[in-house]
Amino acid sequence: MDQVQEVKEKTDIVTVIGEHVTLKKAGRHWKGLCPFHNEKSPSFTVSPELQMYKCFGCGKAGDVFTFLEEYEGLAFPDALKILADKAGVKLVQTTGPEAGRKDILYEVNDLAAKFYHYILLKHESGAEALKYFTEKRGLTLETIEAFLLGAAPENPQALFSFLTEKKKIPSKVLVDAGLVYKSDNGRFGDRFRGRAIFPIQNARGATIALAGRILPGPMEKKLAKYINSPETPIYHKSESLFGLPQARADIKRTGIAVVVEGEVDMISSWQSGVKNVLAIKGSALTDAHARILSRLAKTVILALDTDFAGGNAAMKGISEAQKFGLEVRVANLGEYKDPDEFARANPAGYKAALTNAVNVWDFIINLMFERYSIDTAQGKLDLSHAIMPYIAHIQDPILQAHYVRLIAGRLGVPEEAVEQSLKKQESAKETPKIEVLIPPERPVERPRRMLIEERLVLLLCVTGEKQNEIDRSLFATPKAVKILEHLDAYKKDHESFNLQAFVATLPPELSRGFIDTFLEEEGETTDALLREVVSLEKELTEIAVREALATLIKKIKSLDTNTNGPEISALQREIGELTKRLA
Repeated sequence: MDQVQEVKEKTDIVTVIGEHVTLKKAGRHWKGLCPFHNEKSPSFTVSPELQMYKCFGCGKAGDVFTFLEEYEGLAFPDALKILADKAGVKLVQTTGPEAGRKDILYEVNDLAAKFYHYILLKHESGAEALKYFTEKRGLTLETIEAFLLGAAPENPQALFSFLTEKKKIPSKVLVDAGLVYKSDNGRFGDRFRGRAIFPIQNARGATIALAGRILPGPMEKKLAKYINSPETPIYHKSESLFGLPQARADIKRTGIAVVVEGEVDMISSWQSGVKNVLAIKGSALTDAHARILSRLAKTVILALDTDFAGGNAAMKGISEAQKFGLEVRVANLGEYKDPDEFARANPAGYKAALTNAVNVWDFIINLMFERYSIDTAQGKLDLSHAIMPYIAHIQDPILQAHYVRLIAGRLGVPEEAVEQSLKKQESAKETPKIEVLIPPERPVERPRRMLIEERLVLLLCVTGEKQNEIDRSLFATPKAVKILEHLDAYKKDHESFNLQAFVATLPPELSRGFIDTFLEEEGETTDALLREVVSLEKELTEIAVREALATLIKKIKSLDTNTNGPEISALQREIGELTKRLA
């Protein structure tokens, strides 16, 4: 047995998914609200028998590995490792080139983070960075430990020497990881030298990259204040949320995610008691951020600079968040320039500001009315031009109509005038589309025989009973016949029947429909299903007999009674036997 299969067999999909989704027993299956799209009625079904899930609302489906990949945004090796650890399976080192490359990148980033953390707390070359963290930023040793903060020495090859000489890591790997650079003269140097280090971790706490802040001093004005690891196979800036492992549990508990800009803002907020906080790079939420946040929270509170809404990227991010069903609110930081300053100077006030956060569109509209004078006609026109692009981003028509009415009232103009201005804005940003009207396809009615055969095959597999008793000659639908052929082959090679293992032997064109039909099964008792088997077998037999009778009668009509007497007599005897069987 390969390791993937071993982990899968030792993992209960209901338990794993139940850690993230509230599931309730529904017959032989479990059901809950889909975590991949916004819904009010549960259409997400999990089968412990097949160890699979499917949402009949959005179509997402798969096994326990697929769920973690989709839900956590993990690569397959990461999902495998998490489940292997839970199942107590020790994984043998993978041999695939890409998997091996990712493994070594995780390893070197982890080693680098621990090396810099050691320098910060145990080595004299980390004294300046420790002073920066504790005195300049007011961080406690407990917080420093929680985030594995570190210090990169001024020595240009401190990390390089440690990893290549003591850990025997090839220099090319360090360059690929973005920890080291190679200069034109062929010499290697540490990318983060002379900086305070912030390890960036993924959802499971593995270090995927580093961020470095230049320390106060003569070089502060000459070098970039912050630098990050470059993009690698394990680190993508647009998907990264700093502090996710530390904040995850509190976000799920509260249903609220506070989003700040940058590592220091996040850590200071966390230390002040706001534990459900994450940091993004820049002031714009990405589609990936919104997807991850929607799995953890219902509400996102943006605690960013008041100019965060000044760009299209920020507006697109807010729209993406709302598309994923997130309520977006904005905290007013008042006199403080950022959450770091606010959280350290006035923790209680900071928490109150988050509690009193307002809807993002209210915040933007209020901000615009503060910035523009509406005492003159030109002022109203300027405000209208500035505010309409934001209102056009509101996707819900009822919400949009609410703000159109609100703006019209505050401007003292008719509501229709604001609506016309909005329509101009929306038409300006849209590319004209040529629509080709194609009549919808008429649904094809599936013959009763096909429905019976497919249902009967499913019940034979589900109940495990009467699998060898049903007359195979009754079946004529190609799909049902093929599944029965696979069923007979499986029974021949296996002493006992296992539904999950059997489905795994089916080719994709058969398994997809079979799995969907099985998951839609409401889960009657076995006795009820067996009674249905008997009933369907009788009905299928009747259909088969009637079809045979029709064929024989047609054949008799085609024969000449003078020259084909014996053949006609034989056919009439067959018709008599079939008629008795039908009766």
